[in-house]
Amino acid sequence: MTAPRIDLNLLLVFEAVLETRSTTLAAANLGLTQSAVSNALNRLRSSLGDPLFVRTSAGMVPTPRAEEISAPLRESIEQIRRTLGHHPEFSAETSDRRFRIYMSDVGQMVLLPGLMEALQRQAPHVSLDTVAPTGSRPREAAMSSGDVDLALGYFHDFQGPFHVQSLFREHYVCMVRADSGLVGEHLDLAQYARLPHAVYTPQGGGHEVQERAIETALARHGIQRRIVLRAAHFLGFTRVVASIDVLTTLPSRLAQACAALTPVRIFPAPFEIPFFEISQFWHKRFHQDPGNRWLRRLIAGLYAAAGPNNVMPAERDLLPPEDAGVPPAAPADSIPDDSQPS
Repeated sequence: MTAPRIDLNLLLVFEAVLETRSTTLAAANLGLTQSAVSNALNRLRSSLGDPLFVRTSAGMVPTPRAEEISAPLRESIEQIRRTLGHHPEFSAETSDRRFRIYMSDVGQMVLLPGLMEALQRQAPHVSLDTVAPTGSRPREAAMSSGDVDLALGYFHDFQGPFHVQSLFREHYVCMVRADSGLVGEHLDLAQYARLPHAVYTPQGGGHEVQERAIETALARHGIQRRIVLRAAHFLGFTRVVASIDVLTTLPSRLAQACAALTPVRIFPAPFEIPFFEISQFWHKRFHQDPGNRWLRRLIAGLYAAAGPNNVMPAERDLLPPEDAGVPPAAPADSIPDDSQPS
């Protein structure tokens, strides 16, 4: 037997009349007119083939059929209300969720230690996987499916149904081994041009864009570096820089991480190199996911530079060009971000 097709709104009318024994009171409870409730009740009677309620001196009395279906209908309606009204929470203290984050070697050196320390303090059972950055299409697919939760670092080619929150601005510095005799107390442009260079060139993220920015800045001074090493991986790179007389140009926080591992000296770059933004990105599907929100707030609290009135840098949307009509806008630093409770 085929079940009748019923507008679920009619079941709310049935529930209200069952409780009040009156179409007038039911209408008041539902915010409807009495005629609207009567019409809805007539439609439900027609669908179920039963009067459902009979008017008596004691009010609208349910028929045996109405009494038969009242308990399961009330239970179903209440279950729907609980489901729609339930806002799941993320308990950092007890959760054993495993998060996956796109993160480069630089991110692992600079951002991962502090993040893991915070996780051990606040969420001792939560675990973390870092994933090497990929091209934009597979990255979007992995993040839209939930296989990867966040992308953390510098990514120049993110666009589409994503949110982004800038964490901090990063700049470049220069680094040589601590006992290098080729650089005195200060590094000038002539020394920079004369020294051999080691360049760190990881795949993924926006490192290629930043490397081009350095070359463009040098070209303005008519300088071309003499590069003796291009390293695709950071493992061993620090030991090379600390062992031979080469100069390397690195993000400042990465240079500081190197300095904590081996004796090196760090200098300001002797020419202007554009800064870049370190950000976190997430797919719009998981914007309200409690665990994702908790992790984003944790990262923002660790690394975001507070602006005026302690407001973190704003989050913004990255819309597909065909939807936005213009390239993604620059961050609006004055707008409250995702790190603030909504």
